[in-house]
Formats: sequence, C-alpha cells, structure tokens
Amino acid sequence: MLLLYVRRIVAALVFALMLSLAGVGGDGRAQSYPRPGRPITLMVPYAPGGGTDTGARLMAAGMEPILKTSVQVVNRPGAGSEVGLTQLVRARPDGYTLSYLVVPTVVTHYLDPARQAIYTRTSFQPIGRHYVSPAMLAVRSDSPYRTLKDLVDAARARPGAITVSDSGLMGVPNFLTLMLGQAAGVQFTPVHFDGGAPSITALLGSHVEVLAGGTNDASAHKRSGEFRVLGVSDEQPDPTMPEIPTMRSLGYDVIAVSNTGMVAPAGTPPEVVEVLTNAMKTVIDRPEHQEKLRSIALIAAYLDPAGYTKVWIDNENRVTPILATLRPH
Repeated sequence: MLLLYVRRIVAALVFALMLSLAGVGGDGRAQSYPRPGRPITLMVPYAPGGGTDTGARLMAAGMEPILKTSVQVVNRPGAGSEVGLTQLVRARPDGYTLSYLVVPTVVTHYLDPARQAIYTRTSFQPIGRHYVSPAMLAVRSDSPYRTLKDLVDAARARPGAITVSDSGLMGVPNFLTLMLGQAAGVQFTPVHFDGGAPSITALLGSHVEVLAGGTNDASAHKRSGEFRVLGVSDEQPDPTMPEIPTMRSLGYDVIAVSNTGMVAPAGTPPEVVEVLTNAMKTVIDRPEHQEKLRSIALIAAYLDPAGYTKVWIDNENRVTPILATLRPH
C-alpha cells in the first residue's frame, strides 16, 4: 500500500514537472512571449518629434494589437543616440527592452575610439529594418543659396563660416556634411543637436544657415515653402521628392542613407526575435502604414534580422575607410 502511494506521489510530481517545462525553454525562459499584461519598452535614442521618433511610434501602435500588450515608447536622447543604445545593451535580453537604431550612425560610435562606446555590432540582436531615408541638405527659402553649387562656392569663399545643423555628432546627417566637405574640398561648421526636431528648429529660427537631415526632416517645410532642398545623398532620386537632384548627379560622390530599424540586446532568445520580426513585417506590409511613412518622407523597407545584419556589415565596411580620413567637429 505504501509503495502504491509513493508511486502516485512520484507520478504526480513528474506530471507537474512536465507541465512546467511545457511553458519554459531549455534556458528557463518562458516561451509564451510576450506575457499578458507585461509591457514592452521601445526606446528611441533621439529627442521627440524627429523622423526616428515618429516612425517608432507608428510601429509601436501597429504592433500592440498583434502582440496583445502595450509597447511604450520612451525617448533617451544624447550623444547622437549613444546614450540610449548604451542603456539598451545593459538591459536584460528578454524581449521587453528594445530600441530603434540607425545604421550607419551606430557604426561610427564603435569605430571612433574617442567615443569610447561600450558596444560593437555584436552587442545587438537585430529585429528588423523598418524604413530607409536618404540624407539631404536644405536651406530656408529666403537663403541666397539656390543650388548645391551655390552652397559649395560660398563655403569655398568662407572656409568654416557656414553653419549646418544635424541630429547628433557622427549621425548620418553629420556624416553627410563631412563627406560633402571632403568631396568638394571645402569646410562647413556642423552644429549638433540631440535629434532631428531641434536641428530643424535651428534652421527655422535662422540660428544656422543649412540643415543636414533626412528627407523626412525637410518634407513638410518643403511643401509649405519654408525650405529649399538642395540635394539628396542617395544613388537615385528620393521617391518622396523626385525632382530634387542627387549629389552624385551634381558631381559630388556622396552617399548617406539611414537604415532605421529595431534591435534588442545580444542574447535575446531566437523565438522572441521571431515573434517581434514577424510583428514588424505584418505592420510594414500594410498599405496604410506605408502611406503614413510616405507622408513623412520615409520609405518602408522591411528586412528580417539576417538581411538587416547584412546591411549593417556592408555599411561597416564602407564607413571604415571613410572614417579614417574624416575628422568630426
């Protein structure tokens, strides 16, 4: 009788253990992700109001009904996104702390020893690319610079006198300014801000002469007649402003395109990454989401984690020799 009782106890314990393991991965993490009621934090390492912030908030709103939990966007601006990304790589890799990130901006962080970034590419787990945005240069509509050549000629006549606002040190817009200076043999004076929104405000208020930013940063003000876009830094004209010439077509070999997407800390479980990237793709595939992006001059361009990683590596290889010759201000 006692033996039968012991066997029943053992059987019950084994059954309970099997039930618990059914919801837990081999490393002890819950496979049911996200857990009901537990919010996901999505960091934006830039100030509110810029293109990255707007794109992230559109994505968060689209993902919430798919994931069946809240996706809370928080801004952590500073040092051209380095402050927020530093916070991300220190977070637990459980899928509940994510961040937006711009390639190649992040590449310039860890390839520049002076920045002392605590991370490299392998510190992140890519979730997916959301959109692309070529960088451009814009001036106020009352500016004397009507063409990119006008601006370059003025910079040649007054070395270092022309101020150019951007979204942060060695971000893509700042990189554009430095590359144009190198290609044209002239010098500008970059003025750094913690995001696109304050850099736009600087041009609106005539605190700088030129804005370096994404095409999305100039789109609304271009339509209103406040800004004149002088050139875009892509191989082909931007479909959101196709009449604006590329810098390459104007004789300046400058390519600077933001590849913006979502990342998690390295070590995030593959099953969590799969849930998140599938949710991203579902949102991006919706025509209404693509139209919302187009309305702010962003181009939907989903890539899965492997595809986004390849773009990251390609940018790393392209940026490395350029950084060896550029000296940021």
